[in-house]
Amino acid sequence: MSAVEEMIKDRLKNEIDPREFDAPGFQHDPFPLYKRLRDHHPIYHDRFHNRWVISRYWDVDAVFQNSEAYTRGIYEEDGPYKFGSRHVFGPNILEYGRGDRHRWLRNVIAGQFVGQKLNDFLPVIDMIARELIDKFRKDGEVEVVTQFSHQFPIRVISNMLGLPREDENMFVGWYQALIAGLGFGGEHLARGIAARNEMWEYLEPLINERRKTPGEDLLSRIIAAELDGVKMDMDEIKGFVALLLAAGGDTTDKAIANMMYHMMYTRPDQFDQVKANPELWENVFTEMMRYDPVVHTQGRRTVNEMALYDEVIPKGAMVLIYLGAGNRDERVFKDPDTFDAFRDDLHMGRENRSGRYKDGKPGHLGFGMGQHFCMGYAMARQEAVLACAYFAKSLKNLRPKFKEHAGIYSPNIDSGGFRSPPELWLEFDPE
Repeated sequence: MSAVEEMIKDRLKNEIDPREFDAPGFQHDPFPLYKRLRDHHPIYHDRFHNRWVISRYWDVDAVFQNSEAYTRGIYEEDGPYKFGSRHVFGPNILEYGRGDRHRWLRNVIAGQFVGQKLNDFLPVIDMIARELIDKFRKDGEVEVVTQFSHQFPIRVISNMLGLPREDENMFVGWYQALIAGLGFGGEHLARGIAARNEMWEYLEPLINERRKTPGEDLLSRIIAAELDGVKMDMDEIKGFVALLLAAGGDTTDKAIANMMYHMMYTRPDQFDQVKANPELWENVFTEMMRYDPVVHTQGRRTVNEMALYDEVIPKGAMVLIYLGAGNRDERVFKDPDTFDAFRDDLHMGRENRSGRYKDGKPGHLGFGMGQHFCMGYAMARQEAVLACAYFAKSLKNLRPKFKEHAGIYSPNIDSGGFRSPPELWLEFDPE
């Protein structure tokens, strides 16, 4: 074999077929492909999906930190596109890029989910957890996903919004339809838009009522919030409620299921320590967001040509940053394919927007960084940690019902949603 043939053979051994990203195996276990990307194609031009893929930790970090070069917005804010017209949530902050409108919407609402304003809702979080667990406490078994994690965050947020408790089941149904509508299936999108329209029709009289007689609930705070004397209009308020229900709810929903899965199946040897010290659920949450985060990707668009390694990404190109790949980067984390709630090379405290911490340790990438750092990060962490701690404390001798489990994987490409186990059956000693 000639030297040229040897070179071609060696290169083909490490080549990536872009159709691998759509394969069922990738949905279940993307990490072998992530490693090939990091090792051999840190910047990968995926011509099949018309995008560029970035997979190493510090390269993902650099994209997050440089919102002037990489924008989240697909459309220009001053262009002809009517924002919200093609999104299942309606007008929402996720569609805006790096301009004034994004900053305004973010600043109006971001302060509602941190500090004392979040602490004010802790009794609601505790109440909902108790109510849900009481429904199956005497059964001796529970399917965590349908009986708890799907229910919990949506009932919490509807209570925080001050919506009637008798309508909670309706909001749970709307949430599931909205999330499915984020996918690519036409039927799912149609159902999602129908759910959005039903929810909007339901919300409009409530919003008008709260405008006249505001309360202490989150909906009243959103309605009253303003920046430079300007408040959100009716459609923006309704879009924010849809975003809170769907995107915020799904993150917490999946986080709870993933954390319980890891304690039951991945690291049952660490579960006794976590049960004995409930504060360690903070570590479980952090390591879950590194090891196999709820969200694995974010998209960006280049504002200018960007040179990276031996490639140049053209202006206006779509860039996919793989948070899930960066979080397993061997250049940053020791033994990254092992789930360890006690690892010493990961920042285990609260996240911040800069991604830079006093302990000098890198943080997980799961909430993003920079201008588009997740607004609901504190609420998602708080809800997931409190829910899991109460779950483990309330159910005696908690254990897996089945010896084997299919694990965590992504949903079908036709429907939206994030990575989590589709079901998780646990047993416990009934009261």
